[in-house]
Amino acid sequence: MCFFSIGIFHSCKQKEESPAETAPAVVMESIVDLTDAQFKNAQLQLSLPEKMNIGHVIYLNGKIEVMPENTITVSSPMAGFVRQIKLMPGMKVSKGQTLVRLEEKEYIQLQQDYLSAKNALVFAKLDFDRQSELSKNQAASEKVLQLADEKVRQNQILVKSLGEKLKLIHINPATLSADNMTSQIVIAAPASGTITEVLVNSGKYVQAGEDMIRMIDNNGAKLVLKAFEKDLPYLQPGQKLLAFSNGKPDQKMNGKIDHIVTSIGEQGFSNIICSVDGRSTSLLQGMYMNAEIEANRAESWTVPNDAIVSFEGKEFIFVEKGNQSFEMLEIQPGQQEAGRTQIINFQIFTGKKVVTKGAYTLLMKMKNVAE
Repeated sequence: MCFFSIGIFHSCKQKEESPAETAPAVVMESIVDLTDAQFKNAQLQLSLPEKMNIGHVIYLNGKIEVMPENTITVSSPMAGFVRQIKLMPGMKVSKGQTLVRLEEKEYIQLQQDYLSAKNALVFAKLDFDRQSELSKNQAASEKVLQLADEKVRQNQILVKSLGEKLKLIHINPATLSADNMTSQIVIAAPASGTITEVLVNSGKYVQAGEDMIRMIDNNGAKLVLKAFEKDLPYLQPGQKLLAFSNGKPDQKMNGKIDHIVTSIGEQGFSNIICSVDGRSTSLLQGMYMNAEIEANRAESWTVPNDAIVSFEGKEFIFVEKGNQSFEMLEIQPGQQEAGRTQIINFQIFTGKKVVTKGAYTLLMKMKNVAE
């Protein structure tokens, strides 16, 4: 009796400890075969892929940047004291507007040297003319005439040199006289623009070549967009675009692509330099912008949208293998237009007919077989 009870207990324990059988993983085949009846009921339609010019809109983003040629640094042409400056960052200035007044006694010395050299040149020319007359009458030697000519040339060089130095400090040598000599010079804006930095203050002594003001040319702002490698084949200089900011997406501005930087950076994108028409003061350096670009149309292999089925997050088409047999192939869809989709990896079905109607019927048949 006891032996029988132990046997039952042992048998029950074995059943409890025996592991449950694992169901085999379902692997769906990529081929589906139809019977005559199934083929008739499916009412499939097939056609070859077609080539067509596909166009699309590319959406890019970037920001407003000022090109190096339009970033202006105003430096001191000579050392001097800052006697007047009434600027602050953000101020708009016009070309020729006074930015800074500098004062230094060396400015007076330079003007004095120029006027003295100019007078010396006048007397050197008079002496040369006199020696020329004497030479004609053989009353002066040839050597004396040559020395007079050399003195004229030296004074001409000195006057020219000093005159160019005066131009550097914005003093016109053509109008300079003993009556209008000045100890101050005016530094004017070389172009219309916006002040970004003021590096000096009244009373400061600046050295020659020292930076005093930084500004940007109002016409130098460009929209620099970032384009990834996949977008580059559809972009070229001259293409039109619509640009808008994140804050005002409804206010779109016309623009065009000026240049494309063909090298791709470490982050995987290339810079697209663009002009924006009708720029306003609301476009500030560093502002983030968006752009819509009508891409170049390119000839591509396409299939009808109905030919594409989605399964487990991927896209597929069915191609005919013959004898009512069809193969499911994974595709890389591209752009869509006029009810058709561009296929990037078109090589997988070149020359084969594609199921354009009834593709989901084949997918359901395949899933039912797998289950």
